[in-house]
Amino acid sequence: MTMEKTTGQTLENYKIEPFTLIHDILVNWWVILLGALAAAMLTYVAVSIRYVPQYTTSTTFVVSARNTSASYSSLGTANSMATTFQKVVESNAMQDILCEKLGVDEIDADIQVNIAGETNLLELTVTDDSPKDSFDIMEGILDNYSSVTLYTVGDIVLNILEQPNIPFSPDNPLNAGGMMKRAFLAAAAVLVLLLGGFSVMKDTLKTEEDINNKLDARSLGAIAYEFKYKTVKELLQRSKKPVLINNPLAGFGFVESYRKFSSKVEYRMEKEGWKTLAVTSVSENEGKSTVAANLAISLAEKDYRVVLIDGDLRRPSQFLIFGLHPHEENELGEFLKRERKRFDLLMKTPVPKLYVIGGRNCYSTSTDILQSELTGKFLQRCKESADFIIVDTPPTAVLADAELWGQYTDAVLFVERQNYISAEGINTMLDKFRAQDTKVMGVVMNGVQSFGAIVGSTVGRYSGRYGEYGNYGKVHKESEK
Repeated sequence: MTMEKTTGQTLENYKIEPFTLIHDILVNWWVILLGALAAAMLTYVAVSIRYVPQYTTSTTFVVSARNTSASYSSLGTANSMATTFQKVVESNAMQDILCEKLGVDEIDADIQVNIAGETNLLELTVTDDSPKDSFDIMEGILDNYSSVTLYTVGDIVLNILEQPNIPFSPDNPLNAGGMMKRAFLAAAAVLVLLLGGFSVMKDTLKTEEDINNKLDARSLGAIAYEFKYKTVKELLQRSKKPVLINNPLAGFGFVESYRKFSSKVEYRMEKEGWKTLAVTSVSENEGKSTVAANLAISLAEKDYRVVLIDGDLRRPSQFLIFGLHPHEENELGEFLKRERKRFDLLMKTPVPKLYVIGGRNCYSTSTDILQSELTGKFLQRCKESADFIIVDTPPTAVLADAELWGQYTDAVLFVERQNYISAEGINTMLDKFRAQDTKVMGVVMNGVQSFGAIVGSTVGRYSGRYGEYGNYGKVHKESEK
């Protein structure tokens, strides 16, 4: 079934979710900016290399016949003279004269003869990439056209009306700035379209429906995103205060999503007769620690006696979330390393009927500690004193600890952040747990945002980044001496 979910994707599965689409584009603003700037710079270089300035020198002749002053005759004469004069300036005789004057083998200038509207004015233009050559060619034509046209123009008289001047500015000024702007905008638009396409095709969980469509697991709902900074002061101080549902400032959508989620969990656990539940995620920063804490709070508010176990012995976080101050006798890691006669691990929280077991010490050999048979006995003793046991475990892709807790508990709950981990990666972990005969309760999508509703959730950053697993034991006191 997993293979069907993973490889059997169709275009219907790639629906456009506006919020995640825009989010994926905005978070890559630097890619768009750098790409657009690179395109603008390359355009400037290419235009500058290929740019050849063109300078035009022009003069105007008045065309008339020697033996008549009729205007219609002058007009007709000008029309015929335009063709004749064009042939004259292109003739070999004129070209030889101009080549000799300029000291070149070939004339590359563009020489044109045109009628100026419905008049008897003839306009001669010379365009070249050198303003001096353009002027020199024009002078060469004016100095020699009479001798070349002696036997071709007959009774036609050409009088210069306007003397030519040396052109000081090109006809085609380099508009590099405008072309750079157009290249910048075009490249930015292309990158936006590409990033948008990648976002749509990205095989992550974007909506709650994706859990059923892409995963081989039951959907337990979606938890709304909640902005953790409630005041300007908290925002400026970048407060590490956790986002909990019993916070009076918590948003309605955030709290309501947890009520629905906890009701589903409560119903399933009671239906199956489960008392212990491990909460995990595939990767870091998906908010599973905060979800575990809020799930425990929600169940305790329903008058259940709940024990929340911080099963992440390498990087505990629940004591930070609840503001607890564990003592040495409260350390779960020490208890599991050598069982004590006294069962004094329970730490009270501000929430009635909710207790936390964990600690603050870090254990680099957490996997070896959890493999002890003492872990199973410990959970069994917890069942005797609580209605529900929630275990917060490390991410499955980082440590094997979550798999061990999954074997000790009745079921496992996966917390997956919206638009974060590929569906294929989640399915792989689900199959891995099932291969060990671990029951998977389902998947809840965390930190869900959309334009359809103002919702909120945390991303569980209070436990630090799991990318720092190599530094475990250096953050808190090392307890494995």
